[in-house]
Amino acid sequence: MTSEFRQDLVSGEWVLIASGRSRRPDAPEQERTIRERQDAVHCPFEDPQATEHGNPLLVFNEGNRVSWEGRFSGPWTTQVIRNKYPALMPGTCGDPVPSGPFLVHPAHGFHELVIFRPHDRGLAQFSDAELTELLTVYRERYQAIAQDDCGDYISIFHNWGPRAGATMAHPHSQILSTPVVPPEVMGSIRGADAYFREHGSTVHCRLIAWEVDQATRIIYEDDAFIAFCPYVSKTPYEVRIFPKQHSPNFEISDDAHIVDAAHVLGLVLRALYDTLGDPDYNFYIHTAPVAKSSEVNYDFYHWHIEIVPRLSVAAGFELSTAIYINTTDPDDAAAHLREQIRESHQPLVKAEG
Repeated sequence: MTSEFRQDLVSGEWVLIASGRSRRPDAPEQERTIRERQDAVHCPFEDPQATEHGNPLLVFNEGNRVSWEGRFSGPWTTQVIRNKYPALMPGTCGDPVPSGPFLVHPAHGFHELVIFRPHDRGLAQFSDAELTELLTVYRERYQAIAQDDCGDYISIFHNWGPRAGATMAHPHSQILSTPVVPPEVMGSIRGADAYFREHGSTVHCRLIAWEVDQATRIIYEDDAFIAFCPYVSKTPYEVRIFPKQHSPNFEISDDAHIVDAAHVLGLVLRALYDTLGDPDYNFYIHTAPVAKSSEVNYDFYHWHIEIVPRLSVAAGFELSTAIYINTTDPDDAAAHLREQIRESHQPLVKAEG
């Protein structure tokens, strides 16, 4: 296909699809950054309490919540701890204050780590049950942090590999709350609100319906969730996972919905692993902010998971224009991932019942 610009329906951003510049998904191993592994014996996340991280905020062991008294010790598979080197600190909430021509807001909020066992296994090797535990922990910490008056927005994300910004080999996610709603998030919410006012329908549901109608970029679909490579993908092999039932808020997902989400997330992560050879990646949950707004309606937003393999680097053109050059056609990326799921004997669409 010829190169073309595509404008995102929600944000209005432009993406340049230039598949002629594509690199094959089976690029030689030496072209990728080799992930340096830390020895589990010397890893501070293998036993956080022994490395002065303090008592955990939440602990699960093989799907069950763990209770303790005094100093925590015992078996665990997931625990949440405070970051020893936080980007935000708890404090008194308040309005931004001027500093010359600028507005300044204290960096008050939470910065937590979600640590998993075992040490040497990434999320692509997790079972559905393990990923269900992961998403359950995300949901519980979101609900707890949302009770703080200063947390206008809660960001849940996972960095895997040095290109994705991970500085520790031990698999872990991060949860940060901020006293402001990030402009990118608010921009998407405003776009969803404006689309509804103009068209009388929710924009993400429209996008999902269009992807289903096109049937070329869907990676996996069942009764509850759909995963696809967006038509306006900024980067190669970008994937979005949406619940089919409209909801702006991840944190109100019930247990059955969490199980369904974990199943799709596992399929996609394993397909990316097998197709691209354990790529560095980020994934994050986009959900409506905690803080309500009198200017925009959050009801028309649609929570989802975004997965972004780090196969390319934003360079001068992207940084100077905010227009991304994507060297892989999303149709081709989706076809590779679909095929990988088929080869692993996972159906494209789960059988009903």
